Amino acid sequence: MRSRITAVALMSGLLILTVGCMEQYDPRRFWKQTKDERELAHRPLQKLTAKGEIPPMEAAVAEVDPVFAKYATMCASCHGEDGKGNGAASGGLVPKPRNFHDTAWQAKVDDAHIAGVISKGGTPYGLSGSMPPWGAVLSQEEIEGLVKKIRLWGKK
Repeated sequence: MRSRITAVALMSGLLILTVGCMEQYDPRRFWKQTKDERELAHRPLQKLTAKGEIPPMEAAVAEVDPVFAKYATMCASCHGEDGKGNGAASGGLVPKPRNFHDTAWQAKVDDAHIAGVISKGGTPYGLSGSMPPWGAVLSQEEIEGLVKKIRLWGKK
């Protein structure tokens, strides 16, 4: 009888230990990352150039939307491809890059302010010095296109 109780206790202990160890292998915490990776993997393929070469990424995006091509080149590394301030470089920046979907921020700034920050950088506006000035690189039309894109994210 005693050996039976010991065996049951031992099995119960092993079961509890096993369940506790399995929590670290729970795949649910990776589902969002996996979903994002699946979406990235299933994007349309690039077409080869007339010479049979792979075109630069900017050229492939520029065919679809020239404003997004500029955004992808200049802004997405910090502000994220979706404009939520979650770009690859955002992890090391303090303060974090602006989330363009923030409707409260969108309501309190005008287009001239956004264009000025894009053109002159963050420092002249009391914002982060990590925001570089793009005025020497972008034309006025390109800056206006980026402002329109940022405003669209505020409406979603």
